[in-house]
Amino acid sequence: MNSAENAAERRVAWILLIAAPVGFGIICAFVMAGLAPGLDAGHPEEYLVATCVAWAIISLVVPILRLANLVSLPPILIGVIYFDMFFYVLGLCSGCYLNISWFGDFGHVVSSSIVTVIVFVGLCMIEAHSPAHVTFGNRTGMAIMLLLVALSFGGVWEMIEGFTDGVTGNAYMVYGASDTMGDLSADLIGAFIVSVGVYLYLGNHTASDISSKVRFGRKAFDIDETD
Repeated sequence: MNSAENAAERRVAWILLIAAPVGFGIICAFVMAGLAPGLDAGHPEEYLVATCVAWAIISLVVPILRLANLVSLPPILIGVIYFDMFFYVLGLCSGCYLNISWFGDFGHVVSSSIVTVIVFVGLCMIEAHSPAHVTFGNRTGMAIMLLLVALSFGGVWEMIEGFTDGVTGNAYMVYGASDTMGDLSADLIGAFIVSVGVYLYLGNHTASDISSKVRFGRKAFDIDETD
């Protein structure tokens, strides 16, 4: 990469490092001031505050990895990652998850789709950089593996929700077996849609077309001063 590209990416990383936590902090301030509609919908204040704080911390990961010259993601992927973060937190704090019957399932379809895209990038990176030359076979194999791995993330999320409620002794995140089954079904829809899209995409492209857009490891950040 050349110095101009490196400087531009680092500027974006610094902006995200500051702006994303500030954004979550503003939402948290509305909650603590009693102005968030999610409170009236029935979400406890401590749950909404903890959610804002947790995602503010998670939002630091991508820019820190870039500033440390460890991982650089395509701008569009960064965009959808942060969109999903704020979509979830704003949906929760606005009360949409409780006030709009279909919003929870819709949110899971959106989040599952984005997670599946991220998993696809990860699988492409494994194929490109694995010392053991790991391959998932043809595009059918990649699509099937993608679907299974993405669905496993949905299952892990439901486990985290159940564990959180079990530890706190509250029903903040799980509203019964039907809620969990609905979430997993929505996850399946999102993951399936993206997996089909990946299958079609790989008809004219390869996994290396994706992995080439991601820089991984310090050697990938060597600056070419001649450009």
